[in-house]
Amino acid sequence: MEGHGDAKFRDASLLATSVDRPWTLIAAEIRSHGAGEIGAFTPRNAEITQILRDDRPAVSSRASGGVRQDVAATPGTTWLCPAGIREEATRLSADIPRVLHVYIPPHSFYSGELATLGFRAQDLRYQARVDSRKVRGLLAEIERELGREGSAGGLKMDGLAIDLIAALAADHAESGAPASAPRLSHGTLDRRRLDRVLAFINDSLEADVSLADLADVACVSVFHFARLFQRTVGASPHAYLSRRRLDLAKQRLAHGAESLGEIAQACRFSSQANFTRAFSQATGVSPGRYRQAWRSS
Repeated sequence: MEGHGDAKFRDASLLATSVDRPWTLIAAEIRSHGAGEIGAFTPRNAEITQILRDDRPAVSSRASGGVRQDVAATPGTTWLCPAGIREEATRLSADIPRVLHVYIPPHSFYSGELATLGFRAQDLRYQARVDSRKVRGLLAEIERELGREGSAGGLKMDGLAIDLIAALAADHAESGAPASAPRLSHGTLDRRRLDRVLAFINDSLEADVSLADLADVACVSVFHFARLFQRTVGASPHAYLSRRRLDLAKQRLAHGAESLGEIAQACRFSSQANFTRAFSQATGVSPGRYRQAWRSS
């Protein structure tokens, strides 16, 4: 996935990127585009584009395979582009200061039950003005995670990626491509599987953990694991992992001498600022005040 945006949008300023984050199934960027032409391009990944902000009315004109789409580029306007098609030059009539680009590589379409769909990166519909509440909601979550990364962001984005692919398969597959979504799982994880997963999480608090890792430990598919875990534990995998990493941070703050930056890194936060924000939201006090309170007591 790396390099897709740089190759396609050479003249667009990069405002945020997931390149250095542990996202395994999708990648995302926010870019600022100036008026003018985006050169012809053949993407290897499926791509979703959404306008986040515009300062003045703009029109986006794009074409592929004889299909031309002229669309008013306003906040929320969303486009789909499958992998492997030759997209002609895109023209923007005005500057667009914030645009979200989400890239889904071919391998992500073969994750667990998603493989049974027969829905591939090249089967995505070439579509403008996508009006799907589900897709828009998932894109909003991706944008939020780009702006405010949590300690279990990779795990969260794996789950969002699977939901996004399933939604695209159900409602945005090209004519003739299979489009039935896999059945949602029922039931819960049995005690032995759950104990294995919780032990694995506890041993991996200082390592990157993917949804596929946890699903493998539980011996269930990636597509079903998150729902089974949620029903069993009462929290999503990424929420549970975030809570355990914050517990680890509390222990280190109370009993260790590491700096806040070192604790943030050990607990898999991308920065001390993100750690401080998440810790303060969860406990009501900053990490520094939490440490002072323990030392004074």
